[in-house]
Amino acid sequence: MILVSTVLFGKYQLCGILGTGREGTVFLAVHLGLEEYRAVKRVSKSFLNYEQFRREALILKELRHPGIPIVYDVEEDESYSYLIEEYLEGDSLYDLVKKQGHLSRELTIFYGIQLASIINYLHLAGTTPILHLDLQPKNLLLCHDTIKLIDFGLAASLKEANKPGERYGTVGCAAPEQYEAEAVLDERTDIYAIGTILCYLCTGEFPRLPFIPASSMDPGLAAVIGQCICKEKENRYSTAQELMEQLRQLKETETDAKKRLQSSSLTIALSGSKSGAGTTHIGIGLSVYLKNQGIPNLLEEKQDSFMGAGLFKFTKAKRDSYGLLHYRNLIIKPYYGAGVKLKAPPFRVHLMDWGENLSQALSMEPDAVILVCDASIWNRIHAFESVKEVMRSGIPYAVIYNHWGIDKKIYIPKGAQAVFFRAPFFSDPFTVSNELETFYQAVTNEILTETKGGGKWDFPVMRWGRKAMKKLRIKERGLPGKG
Repeated sequence: MILVSTVLFGKYQLCGILGTGREGTVFLAVHLGLEEYRAVKRVSKSFLNYEQFRREALILKELRHPGIPIVYDVEEDESYSYLIEEYLEGDSLYDLVKKQGHLSRELTIFYGIQLASIINYLHLAGTTPILHLDLQPKNLLLCHDTIKLIDFGLAASLKEANKPGERYGTVGCAAPEQYEAEAVLDERTDIYAIGTILCYLCTGEFPRLPFIPASSMDPGLAAVIGQCICKEKENRYSTAQELMEQLRQLKETETDAKKRLQSSSLTIALSGSKSGAGTTHIGIGLSVYLKNQGIPNLLEEKQDSFMGAGLFKFTKAKRDSYGLLHYRNLIIKPYYGAGVKLKAPPFRVHLMDWGENLSQALSMEPDAVILVCDASIWNRIHAFESVKEVMRSGIPYAVIYNHWGIDKKIYIPKGAQAVFFRAPFFSDPFTVSNELETFYQAVTNEILTETKGGGKWDFPVMRWGRKAMKKLRIKERGLPGKG
């Protein structure tokens, strides 16, 4: 019996068990020389499908793609074979949808493009195409918004896939030809499965044939799914590259600003005029909104609000190697204190929650500031002074008034250039309703407008739903001002 702390092959120290199954056991190990985690998959040589395991190992060892786990080594002793793989942290797309419900159109396309890229690589990687043959949401891990394809147990070259014998697949995802012993399997078999996954992501359900999309589904995305899952292979996309280009065309309908935001680095500081203004609540909603728009981002606690600790205790969520918590569609880095040093997480867009520490937030010179003000009568002077402090900093900003009755007056300093917003009431920041989406669109639009031409950031204006936005704006006209 192998013990945790055992050192395998002189360099892999076991430190835990990640999982067990019919094939064998997967251990968490540390490479002693590189001080990096590895996943060690151990399979007994007496295992009935041992040769299938060896084929999987040999296939993976030759592949190099960001969406395919790296296989560093294949080892063996008298009784077992060991597959030394990249250690992956994240939830499967199946678990993600089960926890939070179906994904937005933008996220579905965002992940679909990644998946099509992986499969296109597989189909072109060898002298003959490598077919995965078991594409399903459970075999797709989401690691910091990067899709990782796992479980290559059924993967085979085109020739091997069509040898006589039993065929396997996952009900709801497997193409019709996988159920027919004499039918030919090819690249379009995997493309069928991609279509079922796209449908699952955007509806929470696998499609049924004949495919009849709901009226609420985006027509362009519905057309792509429909062509993927045609019963006759001849009517499907002929290659994963063709499918990927079609998904990219759907993505091209986004605004120039949004496309540039997805590929640029941006730091937005959030701070409140006082403790309890609702900064963290607004920050969570903004992070979720951006994620739903296909813009990966990280919400960081820059002061000890206990929100991260409370979320960890309430949800039993696990921290990853970057110290991040994953809950529903939010990724947050709790406040650990200045003495804790962690690896820099791989995100371009950072939302920094500074709580009431406005001066400290401004001193860090972020690319933009969102100031959350308590609009209650007894706090309006404090809010007024906070707005003036932000104005003096010269940093692009937007101001959100929380706890504000529509009939109450708001005092705005003279010379204020940013549009001021009132926050709609929402008890659950993890769920972005249509009203909240319009609100966050408006706030984001204002920040991008203010940063245009102002230094290294050059984002054009997002023009989304202007009629709806006007209802959220606090107009300066007719409001009393103070110098």
